[in-house]
Amino acid sequence: MKKALSIALSLIMLLALAACGTTSSTPSSAPSSPASPSASAPSASAVPSATVQPSAPASPSPSTPPPAPSSPEPAGKTDTLKVGALIHLTDWFAAVDMTNNYEFQAMVKYINDDLGGWKIGDTTYTIEPVIVDGMSNNDALRTGAMSMVDAGVKFTVVTNDFWVISCQDVFEEAGVMQLNNYCVFVPGYMSPDNPLTFTGCNGSVGDYAAGFEVLHNVYPDVKSVIFVNDDNGVNEGLFALMKTYGEQYGIQVQDNYLKYSGDTTDYSAIALQIVNSGADCFMGNGAPDAYGALLKEVRALGSDAVMACIQGKPIRMIMDYVPESARYNGFSLGASTKDSDRDKNTDILNAIVDKVRELYGNDQASNFDGAACNNLYILLQMMQKAGSIDPQKVAETWRTSTTVNTIYGVGTVGGLQTYGVNQAVGNPKPVSIMDPKAPDGWQFWGWINVTIP
Repeated sequence: MKKALSIALSLIMLLALAACGTTSSTPSSAPSSPASPSASAPSASAVPSATVQPSAPASPSPSTPPPAPSSPEPAGKTDTLKVGALIHLTDWFAAVDMTNNYEFQAMVKYINDDLGGWKIGDTTYTIEPVIVDGMSNNDALRTGAMSMVDAGVKFTVVTNDFWVISCQDVFEEAGVMQLNNYCVFVPGYMSPDNPLTFTGCNGSVGDYAAGFEVLHNVYPDVKSVIFVNDDNGVNEGLFALMKTYGEQYGIQVQDNYLKYSGDTTDYSAIALQIVNSGADCFMGNGAPDAYGALLKEVRALGSDAVMACIQGKPIRMIMDYVPESARYNGFSLGASTKDSDRDKNTDILNAIVDKVRELYGNDQASNFDGAACNNLYILLQMMQKAGSIDPQKVAETWRTSTTVNTIYGVGTVGGLQTYGVNQAVGNPKPVSIMDPKAPDGWQFWGWINVTIP
């Protein structure tokens, strides 16, 4: 049974004038029969408020994908365009960023080899990737940023905001346009003070909104949530935002939240705190290995609490760290790369998954996230629309656009209310859930449309 929701959220925040993500869901085949959403708004006294009403998803929806871009026609001018990727290839955060590395390079190969380059103005460009390892270290990130500037890079995708805030000024002062792969709402990172800092991802702002809608539709018995995250993905503004989202569905987010170090190896103590909290669900955007380890320990303590991993990684990546007996009541915001689900994806997403499989093997294709390659895809379209590779002109084109194709479907340009700048893109978000009765123990649930006001 297909359902569609459209949710508009108006937020009062501690660290911003307003910050919100709006969602509408189009599940492909819900695993249970969730309670029907109410069409009435919450009490007028609730702050912030939400209005819930049925509506169709944005057109075209991910289940009816737009056609893949065609190869540019031969042009008289050709040139090379350097595009950087400042991501972590070594140490603990490589568990997140290696997929970004593979998928970014797969997009480059697809553009260069399959499409014959990318036409901007009267010139067809071959993309030259400049990959720099941040080494999961702030000093290395800053050194890497300076090396990119020295190499003449004017556009780059970058790792999560809590990392690259340490070198953001290097790019801004050098006139380099940076596109963040994932924003966890670090105060001041996305702001009017940083006119060349953009993001093509929903980030925590949009993804947590999607996560609460999944709870509402798939796990209607969840009435309380505890926020559990590594210490790089927690701040008071984000926590306040989560509490606001929960209120829209009558879900209480507990006042205490749990933090663990990003390089934690023993999660038993955190799991015990989760179970002792009495929460129906634990939620955060920790890495797949961390959330897999947490789920394993929570189940070992006899708890059936729902695991909500607000990550773009496929649920099967988390399941790799969990014994079969514990693989239930869990979801992530990851796409499906199963052949049986290809018709639910856009053509461009399927094309990049195929390219990842060709270059790096089936296992890596099955781990598809898409953040870095989606940033590159959006950037190239903005360049094409601007008819320029001048970062200032491309930035202004982005800020004045309303929609753009993403690898997940049609995205909406936004961020003015959320960040103070129109420098973000809301993407449709995929949802995959653990289902012991499904083939491989999981299934693709559907898509949720997300906007970043």
